Amino acid sequence: MYPPFNFTRFQKGYVLVLALVFLGIFFTVSSSYLYSVTSSSRGMRYDIASAQALAIAEAGVDETIYQLNQNPNYSGETNTSFGNGVYTSTISNINTNTKRITITGSVPNATNPTATKIVTMLANINSSFVSFHYGVQVGSGGINLENLSIVNGNLYSNGSITGGGTVTGDAIVASSTGLINGVTVQGTARAHSLSNCTVNGDAYYQNISECSVSGEMHPESADPATEAMPITEEQIDEWEEIAADGTIINEDYEVDGSQTLGPTLINGDLIINDTLILGGVVWVKGNITFQNNSELSVSSITGNEGAVLIADVPGSETTKGIVDLSNNMTVSGNGSAGSFPMILSTNSGSQAISLKNNASSVILYASRGTVSVSNNAGANQITAHQISLGNGAEITYVSGLQNQIFSNGPGGSWAIVPRTYSIVR
Repeated sequence: MYPPFNFTRFQKGYVLVLALVFLGIFFTVSSSYLYSVTSSSRGMRYDIASAQALAIAEAGVDETIYQLNQNPNYSGETNTSFGNGVYTSTISNINTNTKRITITGSVPNATNPTATKIVTMLANINSSFVSFHYGVQVGSGGINLENLSIVNGNLYSNGSITGGGTVTGDAIVASSTGLINGVTVQGTARAHSLSNCTVNGDAYYQNISECSVSGEMHPESADPATEAMPITEEQIDEWEEIAADGTIINEDYEVDGSQTLGPTLINGDLIINDTLILGGVVWVKGNITFQNNSELSVSSITGNEGAVLIADVPGSETTKGIVDLSNNMTVSGNGSAGSFPMILSTNSGSQAISLKNNASSVILYASRGTVSVSNNAGANQITAHQISLGNGAEITYVSGLQNQIFSNGPGGSWAIVPRTYSIVR
């Protein structure tokens, strides 16, 4: 006979099975949830790291273009720290005027990265740009800043920086005899020797005497390398060829009223009594004089591109090619951003370009001679062998000048070829 059915025992077994089923379901759901949360967190971390890696790679692009414009033989760098990661840049030559740039950005490092981004593009010698990287760039003649004179921006000099003025950005002196003496540097100061100066940022030097430094001090620092001038003789020659292919005036010329010139070659002196408007390159084989209250401007036909006024007498650089910008003389573009005119002199004397009281903004270039800026005068950028800033003189660097456009001639600067930028991964 069969034993009687135990319903209570059956109930207990059923409850145990049911509990195990629900426990399995709970663990399955919990595991799925934890996996989802972990995957989401991991994905979020990757997305953030990926965005950072791309930003680092693009920063590497900017640095690579900058370095190429300082040194055409620059070949890239490896594992350079930037932000939360590193970048590696490689450069390959396609031809003499074109390079392929590849930048790899990694976060947090290249050995075990959370994310990696690779960008590539072509760069070539852009024939319409001149690169001015500093508010003031000076050759071996150095610069003297008298009291109350100001450089609003960075100053790079192959010769000493002296006087009692102020540099609002960084002040850098190249060469083993370089000296910063007497001036106030609101940014970083770099020179072989620092003397009687005030530095609000960091200081890099071999010798220091009577200087107040608010930032970190870096004794026994290597001397900065000398910087080449941003415009070559070949570039000036090409500008002059363009002017010579335009209108030719075989005598001294005076501008009365408002006149537009360029491209134009003047075989003689140029005197501006009223308003000269540059429609292209104007080459003056003589001296240039802007009378009191005269004006220099840029024609609207150039768009946002600047124009060049050159004073150059080949073979007579010691005595000719002098530019005098008189009191209250004003300079302006044509209303378009970046339409700055540039005045260039090849004179090698102590008065290659003289900018007088109350003269307004301009780009001045005299790589062989001296630019003298008197009281209360101002400029957007000055490049010269030697510079003298008088009391109250002020240079305010305009950021757009770093890749300033000039319509009628080359600047020889490396630039990214449009529509070649690509994110490889």
